[in-house]
Amino acid sequence: MNSHAIGLYGGSFDPIHNGHLLLARDAMERLNLERVIFLPAKISPHKLDRPPSPPEARLELLEAATSQEPGFEVDPRELWREGPSFTIDTMRAYRAENPDTRLFYFIGDDNLSELHTWKDIEELKTLVQFVVLTRTASPLPMDFPVISRRIEISSTEMRKRIARGASVRYMTPMKVCEKIQTLGLYRNE
Repeated sequence: MNSHAIGLYGGSFDPIHNGHLLLARDAMERLNLERVIFLPAKISPHKLDRPPSPPEARLELLEAATSQEPGFEVDPRELWREGPSFTIDTMRAYRAENPDTRLFYFIGDDNLSELHTWKDIEELKTLVQFVVLTRTASPLPMDFPVISRRIEISSTEMRKRIARGASVRYMTPMKVCEKIQTLGLYRNE
């Protein structure tokens, strides 16, 4: 195992689901990563039209989903930063904290078309190796490694199901289902 390689998985995780977890585990195994660190964004600069659930709630869901998973960690630093969460700011900090570590940054295939608009993208490409996580079977033309698994689960679908009173069991870990219920999340979507 390469102890000098970690995966960094940013996103709103609103809520975290088994698709996120399966792809993170696949990436960890295929890239021989020591660990995968989930980085929940306070406010994604690319999702300003839909404010996410409260940071504390999403953090609780992430911790519930990852607490029993070897090699999975949660880093909440972006949740407590002021303003939108820019990946470059977090990756500069990670590079300073881990100068000899290979950093793999996971992005969903849905972010590829906007990647060129990310803040300081050219510098970001020097700090991390992007890895594309995709839940579709379509081939993706790009220069980044791709971790692919056909999974038809999305956070949007889960929020809609919860709002109409349907179950999300088997879409996310049971502990996450319980936290969503306890916290009363997504009922008014």
